[in-house]
Amino acid sequence: MNDRPGQLRQIAGVVVLYNPALWVVANIRSYLDQVGELFVVDNSDRSTPEVVSQLALMPRLTYIANGSNLGVARALNIGAERAVAAGYCRLLTMDQDSSAMPGMVSALLSCLDGEAGDAVGLAAPFLATWKDERPPESPACQPVLTAMTSGSLLDLRVYQKAGPFADELFIDFVDIEYCLRLQRTGFKVLRANRAILKHNVGSKIALPGGFAVTSHDAIRKYYKTRNRLCVWERYWTDFPAYCLRDAVRFFLELARLFLFEPERVGKTRMMARGINHACRGKMGKYVV
Repeated sequence: MNDRPGQLRQIAGVVVLYNPALWVVANIRSYLDQVGELFVVDNSDRSTPEVVSQLALMPRLTYIANGSNLGVARALNIGAERAVAAGYCRLLTMDQDSSAMPGMVSALLSCLDGEAGDAVGLAAPFLATWKDERPPESPACQPVLTAMTSGSLLDLRVYQKAGPFADELFIDFVDIEYCLRLQRTGFKVLRANRAILKHNVGSKIALPGGFAVTSHDAIRKYYKTRNRLCVWERYWTDFPAYCLRDAVRFFLELARLFLFEPERVGKTRMMARGINHACRGKMGKYVV
């Protein structure tokens, strides 16, 4: 898109922080000039003055401290609400672990606005999570069923129709639930293969033969287990194939846990608790 000032007037951004290290500032700089205004929503349990002082020096950035962890979904909704109130019609959603390649937002916007009518609700980037990953040569805009929150460009008019991110999920599967909801509401989700996002997917465990698996701590195992069951219950009728595939992924994750990950007993216990809470409808932030 050549009209960069016009583009910036359309697009706000939101990034969710949680106890960030100083390197997060460099990630924010990678896309700050690609949006008109950035809302930094901090879910940290503790103050990080070295990060906050750096953010205060950046133009067109609004820092919002929640004072405690309200969850990813609520933080995204805070950013979306501020963007709507400020008159923006597009919202770039980012994680603190992500950085954008030059031109990422323009490529996202080309896919979001490239389809006829108002059929596209969200455009997601190609995720470069492993070394030397490259997107396909074509198509430039590819339909996908689900996409990660980080690096996605959301049409805020669609957000107002489909509703906010699901606060009750707190963290994990927030992005998947929203993509399925958009499509159930009649909007497409596209991947912009010219938009490149570098993203850290968590700690990795090296395996023989040069392979690796991603490992999460026990509380994340709880949220992933509880929330995926919630998503299955909500979307089984509309997306049975997705739910079946995700059930297979769940059992593969269990196998990897038992074979390769540390702290198996504690993680398994939290996953069992997640199943129990999903069956009971106990949602929101996990409380001991």
